[in-house]
Amino acid sequence: MSNYEIRNDDDLRLWFRIKSIEKKIHKLGPMYSKEFDWVEWEGLEAESAIYVSQLSIYKDVVKKIVARYNLFKK
Repeated sequence: MSNYEIRNDDDLRLWFRIKSIEKKIHKLGPMYSKEFDWVEWEGLEAESAIYVSQLSIYKDVVKKIVARYNLFKK
């Protein structure tokens, strides 16, 4: 399980969602076992990635890149 920098209340809410998803992934059991559900795992990983990308630390990174390269300006 990963740890993320919590900067505000929104990050805290996202962190709880991410941890909940990570617990669901852990409950799937060992990868490559006969019972492992790859479709469920893929969906949970995608959902987790969406929430991680919404953390303020990553939003700040995107803002800096956009500002540095003048992206999305006409």
